[in-house]
Amino acid sequence: MAADFVFAYGSNMNRSDLRSWLESDGQDSSLIVGVYPAKIEGYDFVWDYYSQGKAGGTANLEHKEGSTIWGVLIEMEDDLLKAFDRKEGHPYFYSRGESRVPVTRVEDGKTFLAWLYVARANKGGRRDVKPTREYKKIVLEGAVFWGFPESYIEKIRAWATK
Repeated sequence: MAADFVFAYGSNMNRSDLRSWLESDGQDSSLIVGVYPAKIEGYDFVWDYYSQGKAGGTANLEHKEGSTIWGVLIEMEDDLLKAFDRKEGHPYFYSRGESRVPVTRVEDGKTFLAWLYVARANKGGRRDVKPTREYKKIVLEGAVFWGFPESYIEKIRAWATK
């Protein structure tokens, strides 16, 4: 079976949160081949999406030259991609678009083409949709676990919550 890649930058980079979702959705976690610290260039966070499931804002990305987002590169069997599409509400809530984006695996600097889910901004153009403390904690735990740079972890710690 062929492998596919997804770049996760929010709660999906938290191993416990991702495992809980896989189990609750009846997915076989052995379909995840590997999870690696990674980064994507030319994107930054924007808080323009309210998630009913998380009861607050969730991390979203927008293009921004000179910016870097840290996350994880999830290598999975092709069959699991459909489950990720369902989880993210593709193509209605978060969309992975039509093409993959270059993602750099930290351990060896190798570049992979991965799917990137980006939320469709809520109507009204708000850019201050704050996350809950719980959501921020889940993302922060993932960032610390994967050993992201301290400056990046501080950026997450500075997120305002509702």
